[in-house]
Amino acid sequence: MFLLLALHVGCTPSCKQVCEKLVTCEDDGTERMPEAECTETCQDQQALYDDWTDVDKRDAFDAELTCLYDASCDDIAGGSCYDERVWSF
Repeated sequence: MFLLLALHVGCTPSCKQVCEKLVTCEDDGTERMPEAECTETCQDQQALYDDWTDVDKRDAFDAELTCLYDASCDDIAGGSCYDERVWSF
């Protein structure tokens, strides 16, 4: 178990992992993006930051993915992982 924890430290979860988590957080009656669309959009955003070679935005995006993956659904709904550098539009 320690080995698994050690492997997780410092690793950014994948878009697929984060989107799987977000789908489980869906509130009843809330229209949310399907997992496949979420994953594709997330990967597109990662690729854009890579193309721009924008290290600050890529680091902020990775931090947000980690936050979303680690946070509770209530924390996510409360906006605890929101970062205006990543979602400035």
